[in-house]
Amino acid sequence: MFDDLMLALLLIFLYAETHYRFRYFFSWLKKPEPEIIADIPSRIQKHSIFPILIIIKDADKYPIKLIDIFVTSNGRSVHSYHPNQYINDPYKEFIYECDISALSQGANAVNVKIVYERNGKIRLCNNDNHRGTSHAPLPLYISESPIPTIGTGVIGETHTHTNYTSDQVEFGASVSGTARLARAMGFDFYCATDHSYDLDDMPDNYLKNDPQLSKCKKFKSEVENFNAQNDSFIIIPGEEVTIRNHKGYNVHCLVYNSPDFYPGSGDGAERWFRWKSELSLAELISLAKKNASIFAAHPFEDPPLLQKLFIGRDKWTDIDCSNPNIDGLQLINGATRQLNDRAKQKWIDLLLQGFRITGIAGNDAHGNFSRFRQVGFPFFTMRENYLHLFGKWFTGVYGVDLTTKENILSALSSGNCYLSNGPAIEFKVGDKKEDWKTMGENVLQPHSLRIHVLSGLEFGQLKEVKIFFGNYDTRKEQIIYQNSDLPTYELATQIDFTPENPSGYLRAEVHTDIEHQALSNPVWTGIKN
Repeated sequence: MFDDLMLALLLIFLYAETHYRFRYFFSWLKKPEPEIIADIPSRIQKHSIFPILIIIKDADKYPIKLIDIFVTSNGRSVHSYHPNQYINDPYKEFIYECDISALSQGANAVNVKIVYERNGKIRLCNNDNHRGTSHAPLPLYISESPIPTIGTGVIGETHTHTNYTSDQVEFGASVSGTARLARAMGFDFYCATDHSYDLDDMPDNYLKNDPQLSKCKKFKSEVENFNAQNDSFIIIPGEEVTIRNHKGYNVHCLVYNSPDFYPGSGDGAERWFRWKSELSLAELISLAKKNASIFAAHPFEDPPLLQKLFIGRDKWTDIDCSNPNIDGLQLINGATRQLNDRAKQKWIDLLLQGFRITGIAGNDAHGNFSRFRQVGFPFFTMRENYLHLFGKWFTGVYGVDLTTKENILSALSSGNCYLSNGPAIEFKVGDKKEDWKTMGENVLQPHSLRIHVLSGLEFGQLKEVKIFFGNYDTRKEQIIYQNSDLPTYELATQIDFTPENPSGYLRAEVHTDIEHQALSNPVWTGIKN
């Protein structure tokens, strides 16, 4: 019972799985029905097909007959579906496609009414059947144009969970279902980073570990098969591994495209008061660095107090973040602007100390495309927000032949990428011989800078573009270019810049008039290699 009390406290801060109930606890959230959730892309390009995702979970315990689905937008009928299908699966997913011609350009409020039969009674729900949620329409933006990209750039989500993350408190959408909605949103790839403490579970019992790792093997096989059958979208397989930081506490690490599995059960609530994870950061690096990419997951987010006390959660320290053997940091995690600004400043502080650190952006989404739902007070309340949505922030990648996961990862690891929640940015630095280097590369003696930024109606007109020189001698950033007179959606310019002492880095930022932004990774200066 004591173990259940601890996990009940931790549920305040975790995701909604409303059927799991602890011994001797009453749950107002639990009901004798499967969990039914409708989800949609948060944005889609005009003239695209509009996918609607329906997830039905735990119908093996509570079978239903799915009868009708009615879709409306802004009060107008869009489409209806009549599956009339009996469902008794642990996890069942449907994707219905409809023509968006009935929807308006710009903001839409989409309602998905689901009619089903349970124990001979007809029931209905709007958008989900949770107790305590708003059941409000789901927001959808219909855009005139794609998410901006420049040249050969591609964009993707670097931290998301699929239904291979499934345990007492959380679950995501399927590998292929996530890809379907990501494509509709305009993305080119996503990184499937399921928890290591979920990937080692028995396929049919998340409370028991599987020494054969059959769940992990199935996950990697499913991703491999998807990539083999699709040439216009890439899934990068990965893990979110719980490791020990240099103080011995639990932090999360994103490991991309490794053929091996890395255990990390420290904060999986599987072993109470035995929260020491199997691997330290140094041990993970020694095992994975040769054949995988390693990024710190949301390194600057403070874990809640109860997670610190009972499962040893911590955040990444400067010593861990500056480890030269990791590929970079997931600076942005789909959080509030205040938290994102704080993470950016922490990154800048490390850059000014001389550490070469690549930044990427992701959201830690668990199948949340249009709205995030979680347990508020355990077993009694639910709460909703619009943080940690798939693709809310994303990473734009440049490189050669970005049609393979290996080339995308190479660009991410080298720093030839930018972080954005809308605009695109391309930034290059050249020497006197006009040998142009891009983000993540070195220029011994900078002479000229090229910047190209692009936004659109959806993300706003350009408000301000800045280029910073981070000076290692003064440990300060200097604004060397600033343009705040930009009633336009695109800027491409070249300026001259030759610092007296080039030891440092150059980076760029762009902000729009409706609070969207993009951050380049640095071009390193005054460094030979």
